[in-house]
Amino acid sequence: MDVPWIETAARHWRHGRIVGRRFADRRPGIRAALRAAAPDSVLLAGNSHAEFVGTPDLGGRACINIAVGGSTAADCGRHLAELRVPTRCAAAVLIIGTNDLQRWRHPERARVVDRFEADVRRILRSLDAWSAQVFVAAVPPVGIGATGRDPAAVAVFSDRLARLCAEGGRTFFDPFAAWRAGTGGLAGPGLHRDGVHLADYAPLAAALSRAVAGMVPPAGRPLRPDVPCPGPRPAPAATAPAATAPLRVLRAAWVGRP
Repeated sequence: MDVPWIETAARHWRHGRIVGRRFADRRPGIRAALRAAAPDSVLLAGNSHAEFVGTPDLGGRACINIAVGGSTAADCGRHLAELRVPTRCAAAVLIIGTNDLQRWRHPERARVVDRFEADVRRILRSLDAWSAQVFVAAVPPVGIGATGRDPAAVAVFSDRLARLCAEGGRTFFDPFAAWRAGTGGLAGPGLHRDGVHLADYAPLAAALSRAVAGMVPPAGRPLRPDVPCPGPRPAPAATAPAATAPLRVLRAAWVGRP
C-alpha cells in the first residue's frame, strides 16, 4: 500500500535537511581542497560510498573528494552547482544511486527512473566541464537485510548510467562486480556493516584506483598533447573533501528514513 503523500513529503523534507547539514559541514573543507586543484587532480563525487572511500591513490594523481553522504542524484547536482573548480582536472569519478533506491521514493516507477536520469545529466554537465575524463560507477548492490531499498532497481538505475556514459563518451565501470550475488541487486555475505555501507572501504579504493589508473595517463603526462587543459576560471572557489562523517550523523538518511 502506498505511503500517504504527506508522509512522503515529510520524508523528503527531513532528508533534505540532513543532507543539507552534511554538505554545510563539508563545504569549507571541499572549497579549500578545490582551491589547490591542479590539472593532474581527480575529483571524486557522489554519495556516502564516494565520501567514505576518502582520497585513494589514483595512479599518483591527487584525489579531491567532493562527495556528500546521504546524497541522491538530485542532491549531488545541487551541491555541485554551488562549487567552482579553478582548473580543469584530469578525471572525475561519480558513485551515485544508492539513496535513489529508497522504497518510499518508488524507484520501480518509470517516471522516477526518468527523473534520476535527468538529475544525473545535471551532475555530468558539471563533471564534463571540470574534468577531461569522467568515470561513472554502477549502482552498488545492497545487503539482503536492507529492506528500505529496492534491490530490483539496482540494475535499472545502472542501465541508465551506462546509457548516459555511452552517449557522452564517458566511462561506465563496475567496481562492485566482485561483490554482487549473481546478476541481481543484492550483495554477497560480509560486504556490508548495515546492509548499505561497506564494512571496509579499502577494497573499493583499490578497485577505483585500478579502473582510473588503467585509463588515465600517469601523473605528469598530458592527457592529450594536442589539446592543453584550459586555464583557471574567472571565479575561483569550490569544494574539497571533508573528513568521513560518523555513521550516526547521517544514519537517518542512509537507512531510508531521512
